[in-house]
Amino acid sequence: MNSVANDLRKNISYFNECNPVSLNNKGDRYVIGDVEYPRVTGILGIIDKYGLRTWAMNQALDYIRNNRQHYSLPRYYIEDDKSVNDMETMLLDASKAHEEKRDTAADYGTEAHALLQQLTLDENTGIPEKFAPVVDAWQEWMDESGMQILSTEQTLHYNKDGIRFAGTADLICLDKDFNVVIVDYKTGARIYPEYALQMAAYSLGMQDCWGKRKDVGVGAADIKAVVMRLPKEEGGKLEYKEVDNLDQQEEAFLHAAHLKLWQSGRNKWKRTMRNKYE
Repeated sequence: MNSVANDLRKNISYFNECNPVSLNNKGDRYVIGDVEYPRVTGILGIIDKYGLRTWAMNQALDYIRNNRQHYSLPRYYIEDDKSVNDMETMLLDASKAHEEKRDTAADYGTEAHALLQQLTLDENTGIPEKFAPVVDAWQEWMDESGMQILSTEQTLHYNKDGIRFAGTADLICLDKDFNVVIVDYKTGARIYPEYALQMAAYSLGMQDCWGKRKDVGVGAADIKAVVMRLPKEEGGKLEYKEVDNLDQQEEAFLHAAHLKLWQSGRNKWKRTMRNKYE
């Protein structure tokens, strides 16, 4: 298994050297060669996330409950001077409460991702206390699974039949049965259904980049895709889910990509000549 993994690492490294990846000036698209590729997560924005909207609303309501005493003003101030309307200030601050919490969580997730990547390069990397639960759970899973790491922060892209996209998988591994396993880390509250489509996109990208693994030396081995939710609290349990029916999830993602392409396109209506009598 070690020899197969080593060959794969060399071939993946060579592939990456031949296909350098960057981001455009806005940071919202990948650039490979001279072609821009939309982000996988950007395409998945086409899916309505009811749970996310409900969470944002609850953050606003919680902000008002917890902070309303700081915005109290005598009623005559609000009635007589519209420029001093503390209620409006409170509502404005409440409307942004979810952004602050989201950004804090995103920062934690970004730092955790970077730390795990660094640990694959140097196992002696220092671990800040707040990330100890993440690292402990991750190392336990890696030891028990027997995974061989092939690549970290691996960009995969797809360009076929008018559809383009790219994304970065947190981890590419080889399991005991010589299957290629795509792993994505999450540090949020739960594993959401649309993550299955994200993983399906990475699988499509891998197949388009690496020719169903034959070009990188694994032959007809299967692709597996796993989402791993890492615990933030001491003693928390790692949760992971493997994508079921990956082929069906790939098809569903391509439908989402077509719908996103339709949404951003302008050719929805036939052009008609203006009425000369207008």
